[in-house]
Amino acid sequence: MQTFVLRYAMAAALLPAAGWMQAQTTPLPPGTSDPAAKGPASAATYLSEAENAIGRQQYEQAVSLLNRAAASEPADSPESARIYFDRGYVEQAQHQPGAAEADFRKAESIDPKQFESHAALGHLLASQQKWAEARHELETAVTLQPASGDPRQEVASAARTLARVDAEMHDDAAASDALLVALKLTPEQTDDTLFAAQLAENVGDYSGAGKEYQKVLAQDATSIAASEGLARALIHGGKFADAEAALHPALLREPNDPTLLALSVTALAGQGDTQAAVSQLEALHQQNPDQPAVTRMLADLYSSAGEADKAAPLYQQLLANDRRNPGLLTATAENMMHQKQWAQAVETFQKSLQIQPTQEDAWSGLAFAAWRDGQYPLALTALDRRAQTLSDSAATLFLRATTLDHLHRTKQAILYYRKFLAAAHDQYPDEEQETRQRLKALEK
Repeated sequence: MQTFVLRYAMAAALLPAAGWMQAQTTPLPPGTSDPAAKGPASAATYLSEAENAIGRQQYEQAVSLLNRAAASEPADSPESARIYFDRGYVEQAQHQPGAAEADFRKAESIDPKQFESHAALGHLLASQQKWAEARHELETAVTLQPASGDPRQEVASAARTLARVDAEMHDDAAASDALLVALKLTPEQTDDTLFAAQLAENVGDYSGAGKEYQKVLAQDATSIAASEGLARALIHGGKFADAEAALHPALLREPNDPTLLALSVTALAGQGDTQAAVSQLEALHQQNPDQPAVTRMLADLYSSAGEADKAAPLYQQLLANDRRNPGLLTATAENMMHQKQWAQAVETFQKSLQIQPTQEDAWSGLAFAAWRDGQYPLALTALDRRAQTLSDSAATLFLRATTLDHLHRTKQAILYYRKFLAAAHDQYPDEEQETRQRLKALEK
């Protein structure tokens, strides 16, 4: 009979690739009975010959022998569970995921405590992004005992995939717990450290994430993923100069890597070196003219740097392919305000808010653009909507006071002019002087 050690060694080559979710299962151990004792036509003989054929990647022959074994074996016997697992194994190797899933399920229905079928099905479902179903199978698998191979390695493999599934389901705490199970059974791998860092980022623990990325770089200074992650963590912590320093070695190796360049731009901009950031991002955009993320970054940087006319065509280019993106519409409207295109900004803010009414920045922008365009009722409506979730600032108090003044709602205007003066504290000298003069006129 083909040894299970050989079967396990060949598993990675036999199964279809699925990234980190590639199934890493091993077949059940041979039965305790001697195949020869049952005669040449026994289920055990067919099963032994089938597993030898699997080892040679002779799948058609293996399936035929497994079918004969199934016909010769009671449907509820442990050997039947092994037969269906083997058949699912072959079907997955032949890129027949539906058939493989059905046979893995048959195997576990016959023997619910068979680790291999639960683990194989969990890996398969995860590779198909069926997260909830995969989680159920993998959670069961890690509680069971593998029947062959290295039990610690097998359970750890299932636990690692479970951790990834939990992360996809946005359950970072469960993902951390599953990863810890794997790490208790087997040594930490580089992918484990990177994954732990990503989980820390997900919950806003940028200091912890940075330490994990540094651990990877200590082992492999050429890791681009770790360099990117460390820079990202430092940027979130406001350590822009440190982030630029962390990116420098990686950029020397990969000077055209778009993610590294984008992070470098962010670090430069955070240090106030806007011109260097713009130059670097312009070069990146020339290399990747059709990459929306790069185009958006350059448009935003132009807009924030006071170059609204350069930003405008980039926003229009983006909108041509993504007209219902509320964040993009809001950014475009804000850039229109920089260009003093008040009416166009009002229209664009309204389109954005129709798609996503919960944008506080968009309500603020709409209020200001409508006020500048003389659409005072609309400005007041936008201010009222903003006030549902945000407290008034000195700026919005002034905006509301002048809007009420234009609408001839004098008593309310006076009230809000006074509120503005109380909140301004000499931060807005021109508006404060204008307010005092206007109060004198209104209070006569």
